[in-house]
Amino acid sequence: MTQCLDVEIYADIICPWCYIGKKRLDAAFIERPQITPRYIWRCFLLNPSMPEDGMSRQAYLVGKFGNAASAVYSRIASAGRQSGINFNFDRIKRTPDSRQTHRYLLAAAAMGSDLSDAFFRAYFIDGRDLGDEMELNEIAREQGVNIPPGNLADPALSLQIANDIEMSRQLRVDGVPYVVFAGQYSIAGAHMPEHIIPVIDGCTSKPAKPATNAQSLKQR
Repeated sequence: MTQCLDVEIYADIICPWCYIGKKRLDAAFIERPQITPRYIWRCFLLNPSMPEDGMSRQAYLVGKFGNAASAVYSRIASAGRQSGINFNFDRIKRTPDSRQTHRYLLAAAAMGSDLSDAFFRAYFIDGRDLGDEMELNEIAREQGVNIPPGNLADPALSLQIANDIEMSRQLRVDGVPYVVFAGQYSIAGAHMPEHIIPVIDGCTSKPAKPATNAQSLKQR
């Protein structure tokens, strides 16, 4: 009998470690075929002060990492290859304000669809501009998800984004990915599948504890 496990993912689509973390999560659950994850997207803004129209990728990298950008992204690329991701960072021309991407993710989830993998691929593999709403809409349609404009304009989405950000503050999330399993255990960072599997096993073999008592596994 298949068991369902709620998995809340605090993440931002423009975060490469979040893409790696999601891949490693998927790999961990492949090793536990009797458990089906119910992924719940929780919004986190990696760059809360990003201008609405984003900024050039080069300016973003220099401003955030200075001369260390090349070394930082070389390490990320290596970690990505280990998880089956061939990052094409050179294709990315702009770093977007990710708020609208979050709206698409939440609107799609309300319709029973998960666009996170599609958006990760579009941004990090194909270099598509996630700051362009027409591009976001096209990516969604490519996945067979047609989101009515009224759904995207729903004020409830803005409220949910604000609530997720506030909850991340309460949980003291200072980096992503940050994953909460069944409100019981939390994992900070993009851990390898072998580190995630014991957490999955612990959640499915014991009664759930309150989220406020979540145990945290820090990334090494």
